[in-house]
Formats: sequence, C-alpha cells, structure tokens
Amino acid sequence: MGSRKKTEKLVFIALLVALSVVLGIIDNLLSSFAPAQGVRIGLANIVILTGLYYLKFKESLLLIILKSILTGIIIGQVVAFSIGFLGTILSFITMYLLLRYTKKFVSLSGISVAGSIAHNIGQVIMLIIYYGITVAFNLFWLIPVGVIAGFFVGYVVSVLRVYLDKGQVFKSITTKDEPYIINQIINEK
Repeated sequence: MGSRKKTEKLVFIALLVALSVVLGIIDNLLSSFAPAQGVRIGLANIVILTGLYYLKFKESLLLIILKSILTGIIIGQVVAFSIGFLGTILSFITMYLLLRYTKKFVSLSGISVAGSIAHNIGQVIMLIIYYGITVAFNLFWLIPVGVIAGFFVGYVVSVLRVYLDKGQVFKSITTKDEPYIINQIINEK
C-alpha cells in the first residue's frame, strides 16, 4: 500500500473515530429527553456502519474500540461504559458477519437493525450481571426501539454510501473502481 493511500486511510479512520465520539456524546445528551432510561438513537452507529462497510476487520475493530474508550473517558460513567462496550462488541460482530456474508441479500437497514438488536442483548447481559435477571424484561421495550433506530441508521448510511461511492472524498478507500486503483499504484512507482 502506497504512503498516500496509507495516509488517506489513517485520516479516514481518525475522522470516523472523531465523528463517532461526537455523535455518541450528542446521543448521550439527547437520551436525557427519552421516556425511558437507556433509549438512544444510536447516532454513532451511522459512522460505525460506514466504517464497517469501507474498512477491513482490524481497522473497523480499532474504530469501535477507540470510539468506546474515548466516549467513555469523556462521559466518565464506568458502569455505562461497560454496559455499552459489550453491546458494541456484539453489534460489531453481528454487523461484520452480515456485511461479509449476506451483503447481497440483506440491506444496510437490515444489517443495522440486527446490529441494534445485538447491541441491546449485550447491554441486557451486562445489566443482568450488575443488577440481576429482572432487568432482562428491558428487552421488551429496547428491541422495538432498537429496530426503529436501526432502520434510521441503515437508511442514513445507505444515503451516505451513495455519496462516498462517487469517490469525491477518500477516493482510494471508497471507490470500488479497479482502473483507479491500478492507476494509483502505477503512478506511485
């Protein structure tokens, strides 16, 4: 990989991390207006799903780990961090596997909804560890809210992908155009 492409990929990842942290903080602030505790839109998931779509596994994993740690440090809630982190890992694995193996059959909204449900399950598992089995009933309202939020996130990523696929920004990462990549390799030598 040429140094220009490496630099572009590093900038792309850094931008995704920064955007996901900012959107995660905004989401946290907006959740204070929600009718029930723990309800979030999942704005940072727009960035996470975009990263999953364009980046490799290790790069995407780095993105979610950095987003989780930085958001946790800024917000400063250790219990909330651990609850969210398990949800993030389960969501990441679910969406990665669906993107990798079912991208032709499942829409980005479907992948996002599955990730949202996995995230909710991860959160409830941690809540059970902290507070006992009675919190498992939270899934009855978390999953429907997660489905709605997942559709929203998937739709936004679908629209964003149309723009990014044009290659006007981060061309070497978002363009699937083989001749462009070959020309870049030839011109770097």
